[in-house]
Amino acid sequence: MIVVLQFLGISFALAMIYFALLNYRRGELNGVEIFFWFVIWVAAIIVVVFPDLLRVFARTFLFARLFDLLVVGALIVVVVMVSRAYMATKRTEKKLESYVRREALKELKSNSK
Repeated sequence: MIVVLQFLGISFALAMIYFALLNYRRGELNGVEIFFWFVIWVAAIIVVVFPDLLRVFARTFLFARLFDLLVVGALIVVVVMVSRAYMATKRTEKKLESYVRREALKELKSNSK
């Protein structure tokens, strides 16, 4: 049963690496982003193949259970992703506002002539 789950985990991670590479080729991801996605999915493969590494890591940082470590790690990842999405949205909002103001001023100038 464990081997089947490991196979599924490795297959999923390899599929995600493939999709990340496709998005990189389309220009939807830059070099830094593809690097981080690659590192994340390779780390996932390592954890799936060698699950005892996480147990050692959990004991080192005094987590009572491996699940506690995974929950804390997932929470950190979610907070980082949400903050990045928020910042990207704010940047896009400012760019859009600037563009709309410029176009409105152009239209106002052309109408006043």
